Amino acid sequence: MPDRQLTLEGILRPHLNQQLFSDHFLNDRLPRIAEWQALLPGAEPVRRELTLLYQNRKAVLSELGEMQLEEAFVRPILRALDHTFSVQAPLATSQGTKRPDYILYVSQAATDAHAGHTLDDTLLRQGGLAVVDAKAWGRSLDAPAPRGAGVDAFAASNPSAQISFYMQQSGLQWGVLTDGRYWRLYNRNTAHKLDRFYEVDLPAVLESGRPEDFLYFPPRSIRTGTGWPRNHP
Repeated sequence: MPDRQLTLEGILRPHLNQQLFSDHFLNDRLPRIAEWQALLPGAEPVRRELTLLYQNRKAVLSELGEMQLEEAFVRPILRALDHTFSVQAPLATSQGTKRPDYILYVSQAATDAHAGHTLDDTLLRQGGLAVVDAKAWGRSLDAPAPRGAGVDAFAASNPSAQISFYMQQSGLQWGVLTDGRYWRLYNRNTAHKLDRFYEVDLPAVLESGRPEDFLYFPPRSIRTGTGWPRNHP
């Protein structure tokens, strides 16, 4: 995987931008926008909360199975970011009904309105925000997993291809793929290329000592609606 970007001053960038956004916008223009700067005070308590969560869990994260990791780490993160979401809601697809790990919504009312329904792109136009797929800590996000007993071909396929499939079938513009450590943002228009994404190493962001780095965390930026996801080229 490419190295993370350095500033002219030699400071490690908090993100890895794989041609999803404009580097100039992310690195130079965005930090100077007043709306962006105004988010810092509200972001700091959340950053401290997630730092404590990570410190309390980091010794065991690599030992947890996928579902255990979601319960112990992924869902607390989404809740701390004030996301409302459904868990493994049925989604109608060209390959039959699938169950992405999470659908993020714009509000609790939108989440509740879809409860008990099989989702499709028509329903998700009403309040759907993004689809999220979570893997076990350390699972490659760019390669298939070995097929084991009880693991179907789709579950073992390349996670980047899975999140692309979920976006295409759901009609949602944004997809988030994570193994708990790395959090990637994909756009439906380019996700099929698999190597077009924006990524943040969450522990590195939490431990960087730079509160402004946390503003680059993808699920947080989707939730706050700060504008940079809308600057997709």
